[in-house]
Amino acid sequence: MADRRLIEEWLPLAALGIESTRERTPMTPFPAPNRLHVWWARRPLVASRAAVLASLLPADADRQSFLHALGIHGDPVQTRARLDRAKREKKNLGPNPYGYKRAFSHTPDHDDTAWIRSHFATDSAEIVVLDPTAGGGSIPFEIGRLGFHAIANDLNPVASLILKATIEWPRNAGTALLTEFEELASRFVELAEPRYRGIFPKEPPDTLVLGYLWARTVECPHCAGVVPLSPNWRLAPDGAGIRLLPDTAEGPESEGRQCRFEIVEAAAEQSEGTVARGDGRCPFPDCGRVIGGGEIKQQAQAGKMGDQLFAVVFKEKEEYRTKGGHLRHKWVRRFRPPRPDDDNSKEVRARLAEKMDDWAALDTVPNEPIPDGNKTKEPQRYGMPFWRDLFSSRQLLCHGTSVEVFRELLDADRDAGNLTEVRRAAFGYLALALDKCLDYNNRCSYWDTITGRGVRHIFNRHDFSFVWSYAEMAPLVAGLGYDWAIRQVAKCVEELTAMVHPKIVTGEGEGLFSDPEVPSPPAPVVTCVPGATLDHLDDASVDAVIMDPPYYDNVMYAELSDFFYVWLKRTAGRVFPELFRRRLTDKKNEAVANPAQFSEQKGAKALAGWEYRTRMAAIFAECRRVLKPDGVMTLMFTHKATGAWDAVATGLLDSGFSVTASWPVSTESEGGLHIK
Repeated sequence: MADRRLIEEWLPLAALGIESTRERTPMTPFPAPNRLHVWWARRPLVASRAAVLASLLPADADRQSFLHALGIHGDPVQTRARLDRAKREKKNLGPNPYGYKRAFSHTPDHDDTAWIRSHFATDSAEIVVLDPTAGGGSIPFEIGRLGFHAIANDLNPVASLILKATIEWPRNAGTALLTEFEELASRFVELAEPRYRGIFPKEPPDTLVLGYLWARTVECPHCAGVVPLSPNWRLAPDGAGIRLLPDTAEGPESEGRQCRFEIVEAAAEQSEGTVARGDGRCPFPDCGRVIGGGEIKQQAQAGKMGDQLFAVVFKEKEEYRTKGGHLRHKWVRRFRPPRPDDDNSKEVRARLAEKMDDWAALDTVPNEPIPDGNKTKEPQRYGMPFWRDLFSSRQLLCHGTSVEVFRELLDADRDAGNLTEVRRAAFGYLALALDKCLDYNNRCSYWDTITGRGVRHIFNRHDFSFVWSYAEMAPLVAGLGYDWAIRQVAKCVEELTAMVHPKIVTGEGEGLFSDPEVPSPPAPVVTCVPGATLDHLDDASVDAVIMDPPYYDNVMYAELSDFFYVWLKRTAGRVFPELFRRRLTDKKNEAVANPAQFSEQKGAKALAGWEYRTRMAAIFAECRRVLKPDGVMTLMFTHKATGAWDAVATGLLDSGFSVTASWPVSTESEGGLHIK
């Protein structure tokens, strides 16, 4: 290969920035790899493809051909200027003013691959590209789409499972994968449905429950009233909300002091919030005193914090007539206060108690404590010391039942000798679908009052934020719960297959690599080892390293992923045991700046920074070992702290690398609150 690469001379920075933003524009579907499963800090596909291809092509490669291979089939810079001008002038340029689809949706065609191959003395399929910290898989996914041999590694087993589901299974199994998954998922719902009967109350015909909204409660230490805690009582931006109706019973210290709830349609009619900055306020008119944050935490840690249902969100079918007199119907979102039969907590707790002995013996639900860490303090402060405590009794009963059914299906297939590689992959996707329900159905998920449209998942931020009021999804409501999660994963499987094998899906041929003139790259390799010990790779065996390193102190991947890991090892761990051997994820060998690892030492933050720099230097040194003499390494790094950049740069230089180029590419979503 040429010594001087395209990325050292030129990159279409403005076009890449615009396409990266287009890729993740609100109100448009994110790429399938992003939607398949939660992972933190994913790079845009178009930027990843640009980094890979520009790192391998010579500096004199044709730039228009490069742009076409990226999927940039127009002038995004000029179009963006037109859009900005039209926005100022309040003009509408139509649904697609760019004139071509978003760049990531373009899989390099025959002409693209022929042009790419023309730059190498060997077949492009023999070009090996490594990502040692692959995370959610954007980079290795694009390595494979370009026709190169992808090697993807990540220390975290949750990431490794996601990598298999993103880059390995669609590439190896093709369209058979979707058929197998849909059949398995259908069987799962068929077996699970009878076991959920009675867990949730029945609803009238033509009604779909979107969520049950619960407030955490404490007892007022001054009047013994049950206080529902919420910073505000807004339900939707149109003014819909809650008015508290406190029942003072026979006065302070008497029994029966609880709040009822009323739905109001104007913001001025909503009650004031009952908690602010960690302190509560008693809503009973004969008390109204402050409940200190320490008192709230003390009750929570003593197991005295409760839950009270305060609203049910549902859709109702409503008939109307068109101007032509035709009868039509539409689904209208509504809120209602809870009915007496909505809260069946006592029955659910009794039903769960009947299950828990067997589930404990069979290790069906998590029994692992939440470890002390940088991002895990909040649950412990509020009386949730175990991972299972992040779920209400009803949520835990549902999730435990799903694990039970998953295992029965797996055991039946194993006993019948039906556990083929494609079937194993289908079980992997089913485990990821169950994870979606965990993500949106826990005590840290909440109703989106900004849009009033749905439940927000636990990782709306990169931590375990305690929420005072949480939302609960019913698992078997048509179009929601498991139905929604399975449909979402099936859609991702279909799209991933189409992105790797577009000709199969469109019926135009056998697949992306079926052309005899285009050699098929070897199957991608996914490993789960520390990035500093890639013992499975020989010296000087890799043509390029393209990586998106861990983000210093910004994301604690292992701490966050334990939320999924403790459930995945009880589902996917039965299919891929090599990934789920540990009690929890590996935090000791993780390359992040985590002060929690030095909590008992002075200068924990500085020690964490030194640890990150040391681990990154070791990873870089290993990359240098496996790189060929003419190989290059490209880093994609996004962090606002200068200390993070210093750590990465120092690690590079200490490992013997020379920095030959640096490019500022705007790749972050403009809408994210933490980005703003």
